[in-house]
Amino acid sequence: MRQGSFRGSACRAALPVAAALALLLALAGPAPAAKPAAGTLRLGPNGKGKITWKGTVTTTPISAGSTTDACFGSDRKPDPSSGCDFFVLKVDAPVATVHRFVGDIAVTANGFGANDIDLGVYVHNPNGTVGYPIAADDQPGAGGNPAGEPEEFPIENPSGPARSYYVVVVPYSTLPDTPYNGAATFDLKPAKPGLKALNQRIGNGPKNYRASHDPYISHSEPAIAMDPTNHNHLIAGSKMYQSLPRYLFKAGTYESFDGGRSWRDLGQLPGYCKAPGQCNPKDEERYRTVSDISLTTDDEGNSYANVLDAPGGTLAFTGFNMTAHVKKRGKRNWSQPILVHDNQANPITQQTLLDDKNWIAVDNATDVNGGPNKRRDGKIGTLYVCWSLDVSLAVPGQQIVLMRSRDGGQHWFGSVEGDGTPKQLSQKTIVSGIGCHVAIGPNGEVYVTWYDNSTDQLMQVKSTDRGDTFTPARPIAQITGVNSPFEGEQFRNLSIPTTGVDSKGNVYVAVTSANSEGAPIVGGAIRGSLKHPELSDPRSEEANGDKEAGSGSDIVLFKSTDGGISYTGPVRVNHDAKGADADQFQPWLAVTPKGRVYVSYFDRRNDKGNNLFIDTFLSRSNDGGKTFKDTRVTHQLWDPRINPPTSASGEFIGDYQGVVADDKVAIPFWNDTQAANRGAGAKGYSPWQEVYAARISSAKKAKPKPCPKGQVRGRDGRCKRPAGNGGGDGGGDGPDGVR
Repeated sequence: MRQGSFRGSACRAALPVAAALALLLALAGPAPAAKPAAGTLRLGPNGKGKITWKGTVTTTPISAGSTTDACFGSDRKPDPSSGCDFFVLKVDAPVATVHRFVGDIAVTANGFGANDIDLGVYVHNPNGTVGYPIAADDQPGAGGNPAGEPEEFPIENPSGPARSYYVVVVPYSTLPDTPYNGAATFDLKPAKPGLKALNQRIGNGPKNYRASHDPYISHSEPAIAMDPTNHNHLIAGSKMYQSLPRYLFKAGTYESFDGGRSWRDLGQLPGYCKAPGQCNPKDEERYRTVSDISLTTDDEGNSYANVLDAPGGTLAFTGFNMTAHVKKRGKRNWSQPILVHDNQANPITQQTLLDDKNWIAVDNATDVNGGPNKRRDGKIGTLYVCWSLDVSLAVPGQQIVLMRSRDGGQHWFGSVEGDGTPKQLSQKTIVSGIGCHVAIGPNGEVYVTWYDNSTDQLMQVKSTDRGDTFTPARPIAQITGVNSPFEGEQFRNLSIPTTGVDSKGNVYVAVTSANSEGAPIVGGAIRGSLKHPELSDPRSEEANGDKEAGSGSDIVLFKSTDGGISYTGPVRVNHDAKGADADQFQPWLAVTPKGRVYVSYFDRRNDKGNNLFIDTFLSRSNDGGKTFKDTRVTHQLWDPRINPPTSASGEFIGDYQGVVADDKVAIPFWNDTQAANRGAGAKGYSPWQEVYAARISSAKKAKPKPCPKGQVRGRDGRCKRPAGNGGGDGGGDGPDGVR
């Protein structure tokens, strides 16, 4: 919920002070500031802490019947003539303490009699300007009670990155100099168990390899590509943040030459700091955002990065361009930005068009003329970029579009070379969907799949002539999308599909769906029931969990064996315990040459008591997606509340992760905060979201030798004495690969 929206169009009851207000509004002046004007709320080791203040408000023509947004002027600073009151709330919540508790910060206002005031909370920027509003997703009407009722607004993450907030009290309808009492209190209860105790109980997972070692303060939405000419050569990327509460970041890359065991952090992509302010996180109006990196590698060993580019400044959030970069085989540096699609050509498109949620792929099966394309033969196949083209007008629009390149990414076109106009793939007139993904088949077939979030359908088009023509967009499956924050969480969710094609032309689509619900759509009609999906393995008792009500957010897989004409499924990918209500989300898929199917995803199954702390899991199928086996990937569970970036849509841990695989190993690539588990000052400690890789072998594991007498084998596979030797913080192979 955004402050400024909770009033809506609902009629308010008649107010007891309405008659007096009519006479006093014209004479009312600005209210004095809160006393004190600022203060720090400190979290004690017992999970408690409170701060209070007092203030007065007076309804003025600016604030009468208005929302908290009206309290700020055009300079984005508190407007003293609004009659609103402002308290700057600073929060000191040590990470180690937060790990042991769950709950929020309750911000309250009372003692104002029969008057009507409203309450909201915003990020307070260091320069005194107002930042993003804090959302209260679990309490949509928070802060907007009727006249005479006390107000309460929750800051749902006690360890949010802002650390400084504007508490805004708006006199919706009050008498002059109406007093109120303000307070902010940690409303926490002990986690069951806390993060450290949970990690000790479960033990350490496999070795993780940290890729991010740059000066940036957080990383999210990682992507990864495997070089088809050398599978040990990996190119990866992510957002690299410079301000979390202001949501300012660019995209950067990492490179590995040993299969993800060690990484060279290449930093942010070049070419986006050409004008004053574009790389200054203190200059929000001119800062140049570079976002949503996707990556691919051709069969000559060249790498390609595709990003969104906002040269007009972050505040506007319009006019995003689409750009690409090329990294030639054997070269260290990326090229300067290459324009894929230009929304900055004129003031109209700059203000009304926005590119979003993009993906890039290269055809390593055929050359640009449809002929054979072999490794290191000097030929580069067609490159494709798809995205959602958003239109910001009185009636918003959104279409799925595509551009191509036939010269190794140097020039891009839609239908005709040189035209610069994207090819439209969707046919809906208003909102077509989001989160497109491109997959290439063994004969150069192009599949573009996306999520229509207005109908909860997965949509798909196909081309067999290298993008010259596409089939009409049609729904292939119905799901129950997971598009809102989980209860008690602030981070956003979105059911973005991920796709892959094996060497036989079978097409796989994985996506998040509530309670593993879903059904194929054949001839425009849903086949079967959403409530009774096909189990991933009817022999597995754990798989029966999705017959139970409330199995949480699950990963489901649809498969086509006839070139995308029809689909079967869904198969439930994750095998958490029977009847579990744990959440699995943000899947990514990889298909190997021999047809192994890997799906990586975030997973909360190991935190049964809180359903809060997160692992990454990897599911593998050796039988074409009929059955799956799950493997834990993360070394330790992590806390998503620790320093997440904050945007208008809430806190952010990303919308997707990454994974690549061959027939020997799968390499998931994801972001988390497990380095914060180590404690400040410890080797490898970081309070930010960092990005990691792991190597999960596809070889059958040899049966382990018996443990020595008096020892037992833990979940991490190591022999240990039964008492007191669990995997505590920093034990074993840590997230930096340090023993």
